[in-house]
Formats: sequence, C-alpha cells, structure tokens
Amino acid sequence: MSANEEYIAGIDIGTTKITTLIGKVEKNNILKIKGYGISHSNGIKKGLIVDINEATKSILHSIEMAERTTKVFVDSAYIGVTGKHISFISNWCDVNINSPNNIIRKADVDRLISTANKVNLSSQYEIIHTLIKQFVIDEEKGIIDPIGLSANKLSVELLAVYGTASLINNVVNSVRAAKVEVEDMIIEALASSEAVLTPEEKESGVILLDIGGGTTDVAIYKDKKMVFTYCLPVGGDLITNDISIGLNITLPKAEEIKRKFANVDYNFYDTLNKVNIGDIKIDSNKTTLNIRLYNIVNCRVKEMLGLVKEKVEGYSFIHEVPCGLVITGGSSMLKGLAPLANSVFNLPVRLGVPYDTEGPQEVISDPIYSTGVGLLKYAYQMKNYRTLDQIGEKKEQNTFVNRFKEFILKILKNESR
Repeated sequence: MSANEEYIAGIDIGTTKITTLIGKVEKNNILKIKGYGISHSNGIKKGLIVDINEATKSILHSIEMAERTTKVFVDSAYIGVTGKHISFISNWCDVNINSPNNIIRKADVDRLISTANKVNLSSQYEIIHTLIKQFVIDEEKGIIDPIGLSANKLSVELLAVYGTASLINNVVNSVRAAKVEVEDMIIEALASSEAVLTPEEKESGVILLDIGGGTTDVAIYKDKKMVFTYCLPVGGDLITNDISIGLNITLPKAEEIKRKFANVDYNFYDTLNKVNIGDIKIDSNKTTLNIRLYNIVNCRVKEMLGLVKEKVEGYSFIHEVPCGLVITGGSSMLKGLAPLANSVFNLPVRLGVPYDTEGPQEVISDPIYSTGVGLLKYAYQMKNYRTLDQIGEKKEQNTFVNRFKEFILKILKNESR
C-alpha cells in the first residue's frame, strides 16, 4: 500500500462477486475496515479463471471502488484462492538430538523445519501454505515449544496445502494485469476461519463451512491448528439453477426467489401456504408452488451438506469437533440452513460473521465479507509474526528458509510466554 503502509488490502475473488477490503489492525488487535469495493464477477467459474480479460476488469472495478471510498491507493494485496484443485498432505519429519544432555536447541528446530518443508510434490503443483500441526519428542505428541526440552528424537508434522500451479498462476496474473502486485496467497477456507472462528472453537474442535456462489470451502480445526481443508465445487449458484429449471423461470428471477423466499427448515413445511413468493406466472396455486420451491432447495442443500459430511467422515474427524459447525459465506443466509445442517451432521451449528472487527456495518455484519475480512486478519499476522497457532510461508520465495525459521522462532518465543 504505497499511500499508507499501515493499511492492508485483501481481494476475495469469488464466483459471483469480487470484494476488495482495505483496513488495518489497531493496537487492541481489532481489525478496522477503512473501506471496501464490490463488483460482479465475470470470467470466473467455481473459483477458477475462465476468461482472464473479463476477470481482470472485474477485479480492477472492485479495487477502484475500494480506492475511492478510502482515498488509499492499492498497489499490492493479499488474495484468496479456492477451487477443487486445492488439496493437502501431512508431512512428517524427524531429527536425532545429539547435543549435551540431549537438550533441544534452536539449531535443531531450524534443521528440522528446513528439512520438513521439502515436500515431495510434482512440479505441476505449488505449495500455498505449510502449517505446523504439532511437534513430537520421543513419540510424545502435542508439544508446542520443544526448545530446551530433553529428547533423543524431535519430530514435526506439517500440513502442506497446495494447488495446481497453472490455475493459481491464472489468478495471480489476473490480479497483476490490474496493476496490483500479489503480496501472498491465502486459501479462502483459512481466511474465513480467521474471520469467524473463536480461539475456543479452534482449540476444542470445529468445522468451518464457507458456502459461496460456486464453491463450498471447508476447514477443520483441532488444538488451535487447521488439520483439514477441502473445496466442494458446488455453491449457491447450483441452487439458483435448480430453481430456474424446477419452476421454469429465468436465472435472475430464480436468484431473487432464492434470496427472498427459499427456506430449507423442515419446520417450515407446515406453514408454506402462508408464504407469498410473488407474482410468478406459472400454472400452479401458491401453496403448490411453495412446496415445489421447498423441495427443490431442500433436496439440493441436503445433498451438498451430505457430501461434506461424507468427506469429513472419511478422515475420521466427525467425532472430534464438539463445537460443531460454523457456517458463513453468502449462501449461509439461506433461511433454515442451520436447523437442516444440525439434522444432517447431528452437531451444534451457528452462523458465522466477522468478529473483533470494526468498520461499515454492512461489512462486519454480513457473512459475504467473511473471506475478505479474514484475508486482512491473516495478512496482518503474516506481516507482524503475531500468530500463535498458524505458521505459513510461500515456498517459491528465494528467502523462504530464512523467513520461515525466523517466523517459527518468534512464534515459539511468544507461545512460551
């Protein structure tokens, strides 16, 4: 941010909208949003760039709107990335401790991290984050700060989040074509988690669902660490399409009906005849029409939630999340979603909006801005090395190893206080 270096910009490049947020973190660790810009997405489908010229125009429009509202010039930003190509692997590494009395030294941790970060992936993939899940000393798991402890062997488990390099480059190039440099990339599931999950939820165990227009981003936290992420290439746009086909109406009208009248709560079924969904010219009475709308939307949303649950169960996390689900994103505002998710997962559910955030009310109270807010929060942590439970860097940087070592040592120092 050349006009004022204390401000940070984040760009959430979604399927239906692009938001640019500009803000800074105050001394009390409250994020203050100075302003924002939002534009309709063109050239983007399910989080992927399908027309770079149209995507660049949409990104530039969002940036220019944010600049006008803040009087801050944006020449660099943190960007969110998503898509079904995003995946992860767990990478274990260990070193033997040969120091006097087998005391773990800073040099041992440096050596371990440098080795662990060499994730064996095909050249078609690019590492986006490497997040430390835990240290282990002599098979004892859950160690936070190993320096100064005695052990014969020190191990670390890293969560390496990666994506297809060409698809990531398309996003980066579309931003650069708007004359904005990319400071770093942050997966959207991680960004949204920073915005809406509380420290207590992250520690106890929780599932984050960010349901957008074209994708549903999933993150699972346990013991303050992100232990799982997944992108389901399905979102609210598919529901709109189902309504359009099921009621034989245009997509814009279907979107309007979805926003105003769709309700997936099973308790709503008995009162459908009381709802007036407008003057849709269709050969059906209002009650029948409402029932059809309910069945169309309920069926699709239940299927989406079921796919997420199946994926989570496949990694055996479903019984390790006592805090249940936190749902955010634009499609989280679908009426009755929380009760339906509760019935599918048999877990507590709440809707998530950004917390510890000040700024325009329409931003801090609306879940469509969760990813954008989270980009700023996570970016601030990266810039100032203040995170206590996430450690991440981009592998492609020439100074990666030195920066990563410094990052870890500062984190360990803070966590030991």
